[in-house]
Parts: sequence; C-alpha cells; structure tokens
Amino acid sequence: MAARQWLLSFIVGLGAVSSVSCNGLDTTDLQGAGATFPAPLYKRWFLEYYQQHPNVRVNYQATGSGAGVRQFSSDLLDFGASDGAMSDKEIASAVKANPRHEGVLMLPVTAGIISLCYNVPDIHKVPGAPEDLRLSRKVYSDIFLGKIANWNDPAIAALNPLVRLPDLPITIVRRADGSGTTFAFTNHMSAVSTEWKERVGVGKSVVWPTGIGGKGNAGVAALIQQTPGALGYLELGYAELLHIPMARLENKDGQYVAPSIKGGQFGLASAKLPDNLRVFVPDPSGPASYPIVTYTWMLCWKNYGASAKKAATLKAVLRYCLTDGQKISEELGYIPLPLEVTERVLKAVDTIQP
Repeated sequence: MAARQWLLSFIVGLGAVSSVSCNGLDTTDLQGAGATFPAPLYKRWFLEYYQQHPNVRVNYQATGSGAGVRQFSSDLLDFGASDGAMSDKEIASAVKANPRHEGVLMLPVTAGIISLCYNVPDIHKVPGAPEDLRLSRKVYSDIFLGKIANWNDPAIAALNPLVRLPDLPITIVRRADGSGTTFAFTNHMSAVSTEWKERVGVGKSVVWPTGIGGKGNAGVAALIQQTPGALGYLELGYAELLHIPMARLENKDGQYVAPSIKGGQFGLASAKLPDNLRVFVPDPSGPASYPIVTYTWMLCWKNYGASAKKAATLKAVLRYCLTDGQKISEELGYIPLPLEVTERVLKAVDTIQP
C-alpha cells in the first residue's frame, strides 16, 4: 500500500517523465496519450525504464481512450492507448490518412478489472454481515438504467439481508469523456441486459439514461468520494488506491464475486487472442470469474519510416513493458498477462519496422 500511495503522489505531481533533465545525454523522446484506465501502470513503467535508461524519456498523457485514438490516427503521437481496441473502420481511416506507416498494430499490454464503487454513508450492519454490498446482474443493470433510484429499494435490500441501507437517492457517476473504460463497461452491460443493449448500446461515449460525468478514471473516483449515494464504474487500481468500497457482483454462473486480480484472471482465461490481437470478454463464464474484465491496448504504427531510432526505442520500451514490467502489474491492481499472450504480443512488437 505504501507503493500505491507513492504512485498517487507521483501521478499528481509529475505530468511526464520527460520533464526530468538528462544531463546532456543524447536522448530519444516518445510521446503517447490515451487511456486513463492503465495510466498509473504506464507511468510507473516509463519511470522505471527511464531510471534504467536515462537517455529515453516517455511522455504519456492520460487524455482518455477516445482522444488517444484520435490523436494517434492523426499522427500526432508515437503511440496511442485505448481500453477499446480500434475498430476496423477506425484502423482503415488511420491507414488512409497515413499510408506511409503501412498499418496499425494493436498490442494488449495489460488487463484490468472494472469495479462498481459506491459511497453509501449510514449503512447499519448486523454481526456477521459482509464488508461489501452484493449487486445482482438485474439490479445493477436496473440502477444504471435509472429504474432503481434509491439505496433502500427492496431489490437491493433483498440481496443484502444483514444490512440496513439508508433512504438515500442513488447518483450514477460515469465518464464524461470518450473512454475505453466506458466501452468495456457498456459492452458488459449489453451482454447482461437486453434493455441496456436496445436503449443505450456499446461505445466509448453513449447517451446515458441518468447520472453525472467525471473526466477520466480519476475524475470519476473524485466524484464518487464527494457524492453521498454515488455508484460508479472504476478501474480496480484506482478504487484500491483510494480505499473506495466496491460491490460484489453476480457473474454469469450466478456466483457473487469480489473484484480481484485472481477473479480477473479467471475471467480472461476463456478468451483466445485472434491474429489481430483484438478480443473482448463482455461476460466471462466460470464460478470464480469476475464479470467485468478487459484488456487494454497500446496502438503503434507498423512502419515508422525514417525514424529508425524512434522505432528501435519504442520496441525496446514495449519489450520492457511486456517482460519486467509485468512483474509490477499486480502491485498496482492490474492483471499480469498470461505467458502465451505475452509471447504473441512480443512477436508482434518484433514486426515494427524503422
């Protein structure tokens, strides 16, 4: 936990590793931007790499997945990042605008868990009551659809018989910006609720039935903490770092599972990576599987043209992220990649051309 507290201070106080002086070394700068979901891990990776290779400075800005895809596709970045892998249409548009790069690589470099976090004061528990609230698939779908609007609703109370919940309105907190976290969450919601699929659907940005918006995972976390009665979706690492309560969710097998690295690993186990390395797991099966898990991708060009040094540096940074970097993933609340996935992604990294 001390490491996580240190990381929070680092993220708040340091916008980019590249601001550090390199004492006259011949440096290579890499510019990336996009997903906020993996930002704590990415910033830790790039800091660790810089400490080992002070001539390499990676500036990563957590602008949101939607902005990351747009900026990458406009050739404003050396790499982008998104929790929602680029669609075929997005890839075709990026390639058409930048034919010299000869295509896009989508590299899953880590995976994570989306938790449902709440701020419910004045909960009264009888002895033996669990620490976290339980929410069924039907109940949390109805809450986000605006059909259940109060914390003491009988449907929630029936799932938590040892808890007396307050008469308090539920305030949904969701992303205000284009977000891969939103894509993963709405993809899950569409898998578990026909009504959600028909009324709201899947996307980095959707028309929400209810709620207030925060920018980035950090903005959502802050709003949940500041809003009594709040319920929002948030990456596990942020929730653990800030000690925000998380609900135990009903999975496809009818079991209530708390968000955890192990539950996320079970959830991803059934997913097989296709050749383009784009796979979604909207509703994993298995009694121990946590139900909302996602890979997150770095977006790279297949060919960096005349920038041979930049291409070689980016490949070296990516290899670090996929090898030594995986060893610190769990410490920050992320799922280390399975070995077979790592090997597939490393082979893709090797194809990047100068």
